Amino acid sequence: MEWTECRREAWVSSGVFGFAMALQAFGMERFKKNIKKSLKGYNYTLNRLYPASTADVHATAHSTGAVKLRKTAKKASEIAASVVATN
Repeated sequence: MEWTECRREAWVSSGVFGFAMALQAFGMERFKKNIKKSLKGYNYTLNRLYPASTADVHATAHSTGAVKLRKTAKKASEIAASVVATN
């Protein structure tokens, strides 16, 4: 069986003095909202292309991906909080 890895990454940065953290937070919230939509479209396409082979993989990948996403989001929140606390 062949595998394909799909990574979704985002970098949000701003150099606007006084508004940088607010703009970064806004950008991350938009990314989180839009990634949900894109994931639905991506899964729809995969299920249409490979209906029999993705049923079991989808359930496992989705639950594993959700756990990883939550851990990454928590770590990002902790980092952001520490940056805000030091400024």
